Amino acid sequence: MSGGSLLAYARHAAGLTQDALARLAGTSQPTLSAYERGTKSPSLAVAERIIEAAGHRLEVVPNLEFVEVPGQHGLHPFWLANQLWRLDPERAFSTVLLPGPDHHWPAPRRPYYLRDRTDRARAYELILREGSPRDLLDHIDGALLVDIWRELDLPDPIRRAWQPLIHKTLPTRRRPRATGAGSERPPGALIRLRPSERARHLRLGKDEHEDRPSS
Repeated sequence: MSGGSLLAYARHAAGLTQDALARLAGTSQPTLSAYERGTKSPSLAVAERIIEAAGHRLEVVPNLEFVEVPGQHGLHPFWLANQLWRLDPERAFSTVLLPGPDHHWPAPRRPYYLRDRTDRARAYELILREGSPRDLLDHIDGALLVDIWRELDLPDPIRRAWQPLIHKTLPTRRRPRATGAGSERPPGALIRLRPSERARHLRLGKDEHEDRPSS
């Protein structure tokens, strides 16, 4: 997406006219129009100011890419992303009619209520098997995919292909901390305490030292 297209997208998403956004951003309507048409290029600071005036923000994020995985074991090719993505809540929990009019999927057309966990699972299964990158980006939310991953009935090749990405997203399990005798923190472990705990620990240690009779 070009810089001008990005400004136009932010303005349309905010429901603003060029004149209204120009006034909010401290520029003129002809200048904003030139930015959006691409006949004039704003500096990064100006572009950021205009986008923030439209209620959005610029972010630096890794490129999201898809690769088509060849079919195997009787399964047709399918698409795999290099990272997960998020949808707006309104879209993530919307009602979608699948397959769409341009799809040629071997499934009956019906509405899927993505706010319903079971219906969302059935829709995600269908999209992961049959969908294009655009279908995945339109209807699948990365966090919700991770949440219902174990509940999805997917062909083994698709599950194996997506599993590393799902696994990378999940938090790493930590070994349980030992309790009982010998589990007290040594002085050298103070760096692992939260600031409030550290201050309390140091204060207690100081009091004990002051109360200890001198030899």
